[in-house]
Amino acid sequence: MGAKKIFLLFWTCSTSPFIFSQTIHGTITDAESGKPVEYANVFLANTLTGTVTDAEGSYELTGFDPGKYDLTISFIGYKTFTRSLEINANDELEVNGKLTVEVVSLPEVFVTADTSNWQDDFQVFKANFLGTTPASDMCSILNARALYFYYDRDENILFAHAREPLEIINDWLGYRITYDMQSFQLDFRSGRLAFYGVPRFSYLKSKNKSTLRKWGRNREEAYKGSLLHFFRSLNNLSLKSEQYEVQELIRLSNPDRPPSDILEKKISSFRKKIREQQGSEVSLSSPLTDSLQYYLDLKRQPEYIDSLGMKYTSGHALMQNGELAFRGILHVTFLGAREHRLYPFRRAGYGPGYQQSKLYIDEPLRVYANGYFEDVRYSYVEGYWNWTGKMASILPLDYYP
Repeated sequence: MGAKKIFLLFWTCSTSPFIFSQTIHGTITDAESGKPVEYANVFLANTLTGTVTDAEGSYELTGFDPGKYDLTISFIGYKTFTRSLEINANDELEVNGKLTVEVVSLPEVFVTADTSNWQDDFQVFKANFLGTTPASDMCSILNARALYFYYDRDENILFAHAREPLEIINDWLGYRITYDMQSFQLDFRSGRLAFYGVPRFSYLKSKNKSTLRKWGRNREEAYKGSLLHFFRSLNNLSLKSEQYEVQELIRLSNPDRPPSDILEKKISSFRKKIREQQGSEVSLSSPLTDSLQYYLDLKRQPEYIDSLGMKYTSGHALMQNGELAFRGILHVTFLGAREHRLYPFRRAGYGPGYQQSKLYIDEPLRVYANGYFEDVRYSYVEGYWNWTGKMASILPLDYYP
């Protein structure tokens, strides 16, 4: 199924509940010549808000909500310009950008990479980047051959690099996504997945009303219970009314299971002794095989024992001055929807239960009204959010149901 954990990246969201008027404007020029850059793409990352510069290099962005955004400027042949901005109600900001020429080169590790296994690597990449939900089957990467892969056998890590922004068609949610991928690492040993990039959303067009209605329904379904929905509810101190049940998860080491490194050494040692005595009097019930089986059984036991602690009925006890100041693991249950029948970790025998996820937090996360949060480097998710948190199910930040 791919990785069990995913670093939090960007999360998402059409009709705004705000009536404020915020504006960002400025001029984009060539850093060396000082001349204006025409037709440069200027957009708020992970949103539908964007434009292009005119003949004077000028641009203006309006119609977005208060919150935190990454203003992004891109143009072929130049390095992408990005600046994080916190926008308050009725703010008017001037942001000028100077673009520098980019020398495009493939990272050295990918130059020497073995391309004979490209198709298999791509299938692994697609399952972890787009996901394995029903939405994923309706997504396609138009320029997949822009991807390069490198598998580090010693570290058991798959790396991916894209020589150009990936063009993704999401026919489940009705979006085209241009994704400037900056990093992708899948650690098979730890089950940790981390990918970073700058996405830009635009609507797919359809004259078919039933298709438009389908996209609307799917977007609303994707939003409810999503990480974006959760962080907005947290910022608004409305966890309970938005049907979230949040508890601290207390994780302790299993006292009956030795550390993994000790188990691996024991298992390797007994396997080596059995191989050395092959052809002699080693039977299936010998002390060596019995000892090997004993440590294999110990390895199958869970490393940790989890229990639920304090319950948080609103965001008051979690939020301090706009930050999620909690450290540790939050167990989050969304009572507004049940797990999809295709969720691979659905609790067998009980039918679909409520959606349950774990949010690991190592450092404070600053949370904004539009659902933007930082710092994502010190957090990741498990459970239902990991399954639904891939690109196929992501909504833009300016989506509201």
